[in-house]
Amino acid sequence: MAPTKDSSTTKRSSKATSKTTVIDAAIRLFDEFGVQKTSMADIANEAGISRKTLYRVYEDRPTLIEDIINQRLKAIGGRIRKKIAGFSDIEEALIEGSIISIAAARRDKLFNNIVRDETNHQLEQFLLSGGGTVNTDGLQTWSPIMDKGREDGLVRECLSNVRILELIVNVQALLLLRDEYGKDEQRKFLKDLLVPAVLKDQE
Repeated sequence: MAPTKDSSTTKRSSKATSKTTVIDAAIRLFDEFGVQKTSMADIANEAGISRKTLYRVYEDRPTLIEDIINQRLKAIGGRIRKKIAGFSDIEEALIEGSIISIAAARRDKLFNNIVRDETNHQLEQFLLSGGGTVNTDGLQTWSPIMDKGREDGLVRECLSNVRILELIVNVQALLLLRDEYGKDEQRKFLKDLLVPAVLKDQE
C-alpha cells in the first residue's frame, strides 16, 4: 500500500527529529570534551542510538559537522539580522552592523572551535571561503538596507547586493584578524574602508 500523506509527513518529521537529536547530542559532547576528542561512537551513545542508526541519519562526520556549522551560522545570522534591521541610516548600518556581526561571530566559542578543528580554517578564512549559508543569510541580512540605500541614491550604482556582501565579508574578515582593535578603532577602519567602497561620495 502506498504511504498516505500523513505517514509521509510523519517520516519526514521523524527524520528531522533524528537529525535534531544527533546534533543536540554532538553539541553537548563538543561543549564538554571538545570537538576533536568526540567520536561518532560517542555521539551515537549520547543520542541513545546505535552507530548504524547514526550513519543512516548522517552518512559521515563531515556531513554532520556541516549541518552543525549551518545551524550555528543561522542562529548567529538571526540575532544579527534583527539588530541591523533597526538601523535607518545606511552608513550607520554598515559600521555598527559590522561591529555587531564581528562580536557575535567571536562570541560563539563552540562555532569557532568547530570551524578551526573540523575545517582547518580560522574563522576569518572560513567566512572568506563563502558557502551557501554564509551567502544566503548574509544577503537576507544586508539586502533590505542596501535596497533602501539604493532607492535613496546613496549606493554606488556599479554594485550589486552580492558584490556589496562580498565587500562587507572581506572587510569584516580583516577586522577579525585585528583582535586588538576596540570598537573605536573598528569604527575608524570601517568608515575609511567599507563605507567609501559601498556608498557614493556625499561631499
